[in-house]
Amino acid sequence: MANCKLYYFNTRGRAEFTRYIYAFKGVPYEDIRFDDNFKFQDFKPKTPFGYVPVLEVNGELYGQSMAIARYVARELDLVGNTSLEQLKVEMILDSIFEDIFPLLKDALRGETEEIKCIARKKVIEAFYKTFDGLEKLVSGDYFLGSEASVADLMVYGFANEVIPHLGITLEKYSKISKIVARLGNNENHKNYLQNRPSYPMSS
Repeated sequence: MANCKLYYFNTRGRAEFTRYIYAFKGVPYEDIRFDDNFKFQDFKPKTPFGYVPVLEVNGELYGQSMAIARYVARELDLVGNTSLEQLKVEMILDSIFEDIFPLLKDALRGETEEIKCIARKKVIEAFYKTFDGLEKLVSGDYFLGSEASVADLMVYGFANEVIPHLGITLEKYSKISKIVARLGNNENHKNYLQNRPSYPMSS
């Protein structure tokens, strides 16, 4: 694929899923993080919508975290081989990104403990509802059979980055647990997790 530059803060946040995709396939890219020498405010006027992450491809800048992740996944052949497989992948991505992620802000960073507690209950309810459905969608080793897709990486990333903060486990989801274990043994991704900077989950 084209040489790409991913711009984001020195944190995980909305860029980390794209970093997961690149890491899984072992494909090089430029992971550019703002710091004292390269400030976001200086870069902001160049962005499409005034915020990041932004992916630069052949000199053009593109925004929206999931649009970026989906583009990279397509370029790296992680979206399925047929239109129906691609539909299944999109369904799984959206089940987490649309049904659970919007609830996480208050659950993890609410202004008061009461706000966090209420939001966390909502997240956990959404988690079980969503993952009850996802467990039924596993078809073989992964959601699409014998080959991992970006849908599997979404679940894997959620298990790594979010579940530990909620006090819940994947214990009741044996098929999904096996997906997470298989992806956790991917050498490219193991190296990424071992060597990535120590930074917070979100900005």
